[in-house]
Amino acid sequence: MNVAEHLVATLVDEGVEVVFTVPGEQHDAIFRALSGTGIQVVQTRHEQAAAFMAYGYARSSGRIGVFLVISGPGVLYSTAALATAWAANVPVLCIATQISMPYLGRGLGVPHEIPEQLGVLESLSGWAARVEQPDQVTAVVGEAFHRLTEYRPRPVSIEIPVDVLNMQVTAPEAWVAPSVDRALDPAAIEAARSVLAQARAPMIYVGSGARAAAPEIRALAELLAVPVATEVGGRGILAADHELAINFPVAHRVWTEVDVVLAIGTRFRRPLSEWGVEGLRIIRIDLDDAEIRKAPVEVAVVGDAADAVRALLDGPPPTADHTEWVATVAAARRAVDAEIDRLTPQVDFLRALRAALPADGYFVDELTQVGYVAWVQFPVSAPSTYISSTNVGALGFGFATALGVKVAHPDRPVLSISGDGGFLYTAVELATAVQHGIGVVAVVFDDGSYANVERSQRNSMPSALGTALRNPDFVAFAEAFGAVGVRAHDPEELRTEIDKAFARTGTPTVIVVPVGEMPTPWPLIRLPRVR
Repeated sequence: MNVAEHLVATLVDEGVEVVFTVPGEQHDAIFRALSGTGIQVVQTRHEQAAAFMAYGYARSSGRIGVFLVISGPGVLYSTAALATAWAANVPVLCIATQISMPYLGRGLGVPHEIPEQLGVLESLSGWAARVEQPDQVTAVVGEAFHRLTEYRPRPVSIEIPVDVLNMQVTAPEAWVAPSVDRALDPAAIEAARSVLAQARAPMIYVGSGARAAAPEIRALAELLAVPVATEVGGRGILAADHELAINFPVAHRVWTEVDVVLAIGTRFRRPLSEWGVEGLRIIRIDLDDAEIRKAPVEVAVVGDAADAVRALLDGPPPTADHTEWVATVAAARRAVDAEIDRLTPQVDFLRALRAALPADGYFVDELTQVGYVAWVQFPVSAPSTYISSTNVGALGFGFATALGVKVAHPDRPVLSISGDGGFLYTAVELATAVQHGIGVVAVVFDDGSYANVERSQRNSMPSALGTALRNPDFVAFAEAFGAVGVRAHDPEELRTEIDKAFARTGTPTVIVVPVGEMPTPWPLIRLPRVR
C-alpha cells in the first residue's frame, strides 16, 4: 500500500465514520483510498466550516472529529476551529497535505506554500508531526490516535507532503503504544478528603474536562451537600433544575464566603483571573498536571475526573453539616435568577427555545445578545448537549458547528442560534446542509448591526463606527439554497416555527427573528474581583 492507503486504513481501523473537507488536487491519493471504505465524506464550501463541523461532531459525541485540508490557505482557514478545539479539550484530527518534499522550505513560490506550516499546526495542537518518509506513516498516525484517545483531549495534526502520499510503504516503522499511567496518588486523595471534611462553606467548581464524570460529581455533591458551580463548558454536568446546581454569577455572589473549592476539569479561569482566590483552600482534579500547576493549590489530584471523584466517594461518610451554607447559596441563586429575568427580550426568547428543544436535543450558542444570556440562563440537563465557542470567542462558529453536531446525531434535534453578523460567516454552508440532508434548525436574530461592539463604542466615543450591517433577506437567502426560510416576530411565534422545523426530516431551516436593541448582559457576566 502507499502512504495514503495506510492512512485511510488506520482511519477505518480506528472507527472513523466521517471526514469533513474541501477537496483539492493534493488530496487525490487520499480520496482514491477513501473510495469504497464506507467513510462518509462531507464536502463543505470553506475549510473553516469543515474544521468547525469536525469540532461540533467531536464536542457533542466524544468521538474523534476528522477534517482534511490542503496546505497553505486550507490550513490557515481552519485555525479558528483548531484553536476552539484546543480550548474546549476536544479530540479533533487535522489531516493537512503539504507541498512536495523537494520544494519544502525553499521559498520557491510553489502553489499553496506558506512558511512554517507545521509550526502553525504545532502551536494549535496538542501534538503535530510530518510524515517525511513513507515508512514513517504507521508510527506517526499511530501516535496521533494514541494522543487523541489516551492523553488530555486536544486537537492533533498530521502533515503529509503530496509526493509522500503516493509513495509505497515497504518497511513500516514498528510502533507500540506506550503505556499511560493513570493511577491516582492515594496521599493526594486522602489530603483532598481531609480538606473537604474541614470545610464550612465548600463549593465544587466544574468545567468541560469533567463532562464524563457527571454521575460521580452528582453523587459527591449530594453526599457532602455542596453546591456545584459550572463554567459554560460544564453546563449540564449537574442538571440545571438540581437544587445544588448554580451558574457562575451565583458562585461569584457568594464567593467571599467560600472557604474550600474543589475544582474539577476546569482551568478555573474566572476565579484565577477575575474574582480572586486569596484565602481559599483549593483542591484541583485534572488529567493534566501542567494545568493544575498554573496557580498555587493546596491539593493536586492528577488523573481522570471520574476515577478521582469515585475515590473521594470511597472514604468515610461526611460529618459536617452544610445546611445553613446551602440555604445561603439558594438565596443567592434566587436573587441572581431575578436579575437575569429582567434581561428581556433575551430571556423570553431563551424560554421559547428551551420549550421547543426536546430534553435530548443539542443547543449551539453564538456570540450574540441572546447567546450571551444563554451562558447563565439556558437550562441544561445533560453534559455535552450545550455547545459554546469557549474563551476563544470565534464569531461565526455556531452554524457550521451545529452542522457537525447534527452529523454526529442525525436522529436528535439540533438548534443553533446566531446573530446576523455571525451567521453570515458560514451561511453558505446551507448548500452543504441541503446537499447532505443535515436538518439543523438555525435561528438568526437580525438587528442589522454588530450590536455588542456598537454598544461598547457608544460608551467610549460620540457615535459607533463600522458596526451597521446591510443584510440580505435571510428568508429568501435560505430558500435560494433549497432550505426552508421563515420569520418569527416574537417568542411564541419562534417556538411555533421551531416545532414545525423539527417535524421536517433532513431539511435545514432558517428562522429569522427581527429584533432591536437589547439590554446589556455584561454586569452579570464580567464580574469584579471580590477576594
